[in-house]
Amino acid sequence: MSQVGDDAADRCSAVTAAFFRVRRAFTRGADILFRERLDPTPMRVARVFRVARSIQAFGELHPLAAPLIARLALRSGLSVRTVHALHALHTPERPSLVDARRTYTYSEVDRLINRTAAAFRDELGVGRGDAVGLAAENCAEYVIAWFALMRLGARAVHVSSRAQPPELEGIAARARLRAVLVSEASFETASAVARARPGVAVVVVGDRKAVAPAVRFDDLVARARSSSFPDVPRLDTRSESIVYTSGTTGQPKGAVRDLVRFGVIEGSRVLERLPFQVGDRHLVVAPLYHSAAQVFTLLHAALGATIHLRPHFDAEATLGALSGLGIHSVLLVPTMIRRMVDLPVDLRSTMPNPELRALMAGASEFPESLRRAAIDAFGARVVHDFYGATELGWVTVIDGTKMLARPRSVGRPLPGQSVAILDREGRRLAVGQTGIVYVCNDQTMSGYLGDIDSTEATRRGPWVTVEDLGWLDGDGYLYIAGRGRDMVKSGGVNLYPVEIEEAIALHHPGVREVAVVGLPDLEWGERLAAVVVPRGNPDLADIERFVRSRLASVKIPKEWHLVDELPRNATGKVMKDELKTRFSTSRRKRVDDTRLNLRGPMR
Repeated sequence: MSQVGDDAADRCSAVTAAFFRVRRAFTRGADILFRERLDPTPMRVARVFRVARSIQAFGELHPLAAPLIARLALRSGLSVRTVHALHALHTPERPSLVDARRTYTYSEVDRLINRTAAAFRDELGVGRGDAVGLAAENCAEYVIAWFALMRLGARAVHVSSRAQPPELEGIAARARLRAVLVSEASFETASAVARARPGVAVVVVGDRKAVAPAVRFDDLVARARSSSFPDVPRLDTRSESIVYTSGTTGQPKGAVRDLVRFGVIEGSRVLERLPFQVGDRHLVVAPLYHSAAQVFTLLHAALGATIHLRPHFDAEATLGALSGLGIHSVLLVPTMIRRMVDLPVDLRSTMPNPELRALMAGASEFPESLRRAAIDAFGARVVHDFYGATELGWVTVIDGTKMLARPRSVGRPLPGQSVAILDREGRRLAVGQTGIVYVCNDQTMSGYLGDIDSTEATRRGPWVTVEDLGWLDGDGYLYIAGRGRDMVKSGGVNLYPVEIEEAIALHHPGVREVAVVGLPDLEWGERLAAVVVPRGNPDLADIERFVRSRLASVKIPKEWHLVDELPRNATGKVMKDELKTRFSTSRRKRVDDTRLNLRGPMR
């Protein structure tokens, strides 16, 4: 009998222990795999209603529009394909898109999306699964064409308007483009590609006169047979966007994602952590061909927001727009944030932004020193950072108050996200151990376009990685240590450049920015080199002494270089391969060399 009692006690103890493990996993996110299992349908429905209340969605519903909205939902579903139709039913006169040329209401945008879809289908022969390139700067036509392709069930291939003919030619061949939407900046490049590939139509945005076979966007849409486009694809029809990676690790690859899968449930998971509301005003200055700008455009279209589009970033003009337009949210890459906080304080004081609720940093690393400067300038509750990737979707989010409490963290995973830290052999690492960040969710890419080998290299079963290194703390907060290929192995020791960069840039007043790279070394395998953008005219020997007081000797760069700026791609990521190439062939520069003759801008 005693044995039976002991067994019962053991079972009770085991059940109790399991209960507390599950509860900790759910509340802290230490093992996010539990979170997906503890997110059943009732919990998802409760989240949707809770989020709808917090974003003030119920106040938007017009009683007379309710039957029409229900009909739309039953016929075509509620997804990114139909958000403009939804808002056209109950807020038809609200501004939807505002660019340099004009303002479009939700009613107008919905009609234009339908007409554009009809024009692409009837005049250009674009059908379900066909691909159209979008190679224009931020403008209303870019957004309208993108949503029209989603209504068609076609592929939108996002391309930089600054792409050169060989780049666009390669993309056109791999994606099998039927057409490409271009601006003045990309017209000549696209025309050259169209001459080499006669099956590619060129559609021109703006006032430029288009000579056949090119056609003006406005003319194409004006000829559309009807303002209605009733045959919206079935709910299970794919509607893919192809976004090209930044190319910091070699040739850019086209990541394929089905954005129709981003629906009400996924949107509520994101909005639970962000201070967005229905009818907000959102500013887009980051390029729309990048996935970060796209996801915020999708979210704000779903919220019935007024989206202001700017083709280029200018720090003073952007600050003026935040103030003058009463903008509630904006996505900026860290390089843009740096330029804004570097504006004179007296100038910034003339352009307050009391309505700004969310300044989102994304697309590249947000250094700790810049985080603090942004928090000082805009407020801790306003500044947000997140972790995600074109291949992974949106994984975590963190606001400035938690940044101050947990320096360098990119936040806890969103509900429905699974994050694991694995070693090279695929073993899960303990809390605090640095390894490869893997993600599992419903938003990861289906693969790289036409590149099975690269796709398989990112996967370990259902898990996907972009080779970022990081660790989780005991409360489930994620920290990024850098790209796996950026890790430096010197004398058999693994060194993480982000840690060294933070120690230099965060605390030394003479350093504006720094990038640490590993250069080939016969003695050490690799040696650390620091490439510094100075503030003023600092003494390199003083910087080295400063770093030695904060880091172990093995983490001290063996050489130092001064430059006027770091090389970056279009989304602000530092091109470390370019630094390695340049300084691997230069003479070694030690701190006792005071000639500083390596100053100069990086190209």
